Amino acid sequence: MMKGDDDLTDLTDDFSGSPNSQDAPPKNGLFRQLLQAMNPASCLAPGCTNPLVDDDEVIDYDATVIPMLKELKSEKKRTLALQKLFKLTDKESQQHRVPVVCSKSFNIIEALLPCLAPEASGNDRRQALLLLNNLCIPPENKKELLLGESRDPLLNSILLIFVKRLAEAHIAAACLYNLSFLEEAKIMLLSYQPENLNRITSAKSSYSFHSPTTQQNSLLRIVEEMVVYFTPYMSKSYQKKISTVEAATIRWAMALMRNLVTVHDNAAIVASTTKFPTLAAQYLQESERSLELWSIDSLEDSSLLFLLMLIQAGDESCKAIDNQELRTALKKVGTMPGIHGVRAGVILERLNEVSEDVQLRSEHLMEVEAPAPVSQESHDLEDMDWRSGLASF
Repeated sequence: MMKGDDDLTDLTDDFSGSPNSQDAPPKNGLFRQLLQAMNPASCLAPGCTNPLVDDDEVIDYDATVIPMLKELKSEKKRTLALQKLFKLTDKESQQHRVPVVCSKSFNIIEALLPCLAPEASGNDRRQALLLLNNLCIPPENKKELLLGESRDPLLNSILLIFVKRLAEAHIAAACLYNLSFLEEAKIMLLSYQPENLNRITSAKSSYSFHSPTTQQNSLLRIVEEMVVYFTPYMSKSYQKKISTVEAATIRWAMALMRNLVTVHDNAAIVASTTKFPTLAAQYLQESERSLELWSIDSLEDSSLLFLLMLIQAGDESCKAIDNQELRTALKKVGTMPGIHGVRAGVILERLNEVSEDVQLRSEHLMEVEAPAPVSQESHDLEDMDWRSGLASF
């Protein structure tokens, strides 16, 4: 079991809290931003590519970023270059995130790929993922990363981290979670099929999918397999009350699934063909954390919202996820005060409605298909005819 590094004290980063998809409010306010946007230096400065004005500073991204990307190719300079790129896009410098990703002069994702590979050092891979997490936050960047040319190499690199069960899987899951807020990419993400992904033989052979599938290498199945693999560690972290990398990975993976099932078709697929509903119920049942820790993007909050999305996908989804273990977990949460208790109650009520409706339909069907009862008088008449016929013969 790998101990968690939520605090990440060895490197300054944005990952100590929740890597939420929404940026913090700008320091200088809307009026300041408008003044900056109208400054001629932002679009007319000679010799500048995508210059940006902030506190009287003009940045030439070509002159600033390209040398850093070149340093990524050197093993000796890579670590420092990653730290400089991270600093350029951290919370204090959010305004640089979009120009760095959307530049037509350089491709930062392509330059980062070697740092994400299993062969890279753990420290460099971790710093590269922290940088990537910063870059995944702006909506403009989500579109560029998921709908542009960088999509396949980026998603393949992230999924390979999952397959290899690398120690940085939790940060990779957070990156994917941040990207999953892009509405037009949700269906694509769930069914995404990476190319040339070398899977771990032992993990593949030991895993049994809930439902037969021909896409065992899809993003959905890779994330599902990883979460199932890490779940025993989740139970141990609950018991020992410690934070682990495995627990953090599950947390962000469930937040990812919560985002993806907001699409009706995705919810129907996940409800009927995966183990995620059962896992969500397990996490809710086993959690002993106090209610104040059930904050947004916590494992418990994401699991409950995930189930809430599934029941809105229709009766078939409700029937697919309904079982005694889920109901037990929901009854436990339903006794809690506040929004979580209300959500659990809503889910239970919906499951009851569908269950009662199914029972009524079944009873009605039995009544329609049952043969009309034959009266005793008819039997007697038949017997009389038979006997009378025999006597006459």
